[in-house]
Amino acid sequence: MTTKIEHILLYTGLRLVEDGCLLIRDGAILYAGERSGCPEGAQGVIDGKGGICMPGLCNAHAHAAMTLLRGVGSDLQLQEWLQQIWPAEDRLNGEHVYNGTMLAAMEMISRGITSFADQYFFMDDTARAVVDSGMRANLSRGIVSTGGNDEQKLQEGVRLFEDWNGAADGRIKVYLAPHAEYTTTPDLIHRATRAAARLNTGIHIHISETPREVEECRQRYGISPVRYFEREGMFEVPVIGAHCVAVDDEDIAILARRQVKVVHNPASNMKLASGVAPVTKMMAAGIDVALGTDGVASNNTTDLFADMKLAAILQKGFLMDPTAMPVEKVLHMATRAGALAMGFENVGVLEAGMRADLLILDKDAPNLTPSTDVLANLVYAAQGLNVRLTMVDGKVLYKDGEYLTLDKEKVLFEAQKSAHALGL
Repeated sequence: MTTKIEHILLYTGLRLVEDGCLLIRDGAILYAGERSGCPEGAQGVIDGKGGICMPGLCNAHAHAAMTLLRGVGSDLQLQEWLQQIWPAEDRLNGEHVYNGTMLAAMEMISRGITSFADQYFFMDDTARAVVDSGMRANLSRGIVSTGGNDEQKLQEGVRLFEDWNGAADGRIKVYLAPHAEYTTTPDLIHRATRAAARLNTGIHIHISETPREVEECRQRYGISPVRYFEREGMFEVPVIGAHCVAVDDEDIAILARRQVKVVHNPASNMKLASGVAPVTKMMAAGIDVALGTDGVASNNTTDLFADMKLAAILQKGFLMDPTAMPVEKVLHMATRAGALAMGFENVGVLEAGMRADLLILDKDAPNLTPSTDVLANLVYAAQGLNVRLTMVDGKVLYKDGEYLTLDKEKVLFEAQKSAHALGL
């Protein structure tokens, strides 16, 4: 089927088209440009009603099912926060994870997020939620070495790859996920890296999230986590490196040389007082930094528009430089950079040949009026609540408050029931 989206202010990720149009066939974009030049013959037409159409947001680091833990462990530092979170996570089962992920999916698609990278447990159930919701995702089974069963967890990650990589018409990719330096051993890093290389896939891991983490790594190995992971060979495969807050110039040079896909999580880092990641310095070194919300327990929401604004103003304020982090770079972080971090080469830009993952915002919302500078409004003024339509792979998932792939009342009921079962 061929679908036309017209009467839109189109931001493709590369250019702004005032009276824009998209032509989509079987999930792929055939035409993106001026409405006057759009080919005829569409079987379906979506009237954008003058809204702003842009690439769907890519949440490149999340723990989706942690929506069930919203509000748990507030106002604590990371290590103390983890002591609140881990006991609740020990009570999770697959049904809880499915329900929490469906709640996250409902929140994300209503906020214009079309894809996410998830590192958690019971990932078969997360994959089912991705299929049922219609989203796109990079999934990985989190692995820690405590308890002495990390090989079993690693094999669960391998089985997840074998069962789900490429599923849902290519909307699902699977990576392996040793959790972090401080929760794993060198032996696990070696085994995970070898497995990722054999499967031709990547690794999703937390790196240098706090100064404390870096200092404790130096006490164990005499080097920073970034240097440690390079020494152990992990950067020989593609890596999503979440956080990278406490990194120095040598760390940054290694991350750039090894083409690590760094994911900035400003709201989570600020809430947990982990520090301000040197994003502008990493970008200057050639690192294509993406953006993530992290888990809801350390962010409380999956509104990536809020993280875009925070990503911009944090660097400006911290560096005392209003020219740091221009809006084009922030929008790239939240779209194309996130897609590439997750391994999706064909999304993140609305141009011919790409997959149709997109959102439409209400341009006439009070907080987006006047539209003197459209791109500035997207970063500094827009909110997830302004999203009118979300599409993934050419399929509308959300439109004007209506969810087209899930039952809102059922999702809310089951999520609340799971939270109660966890004792929350």
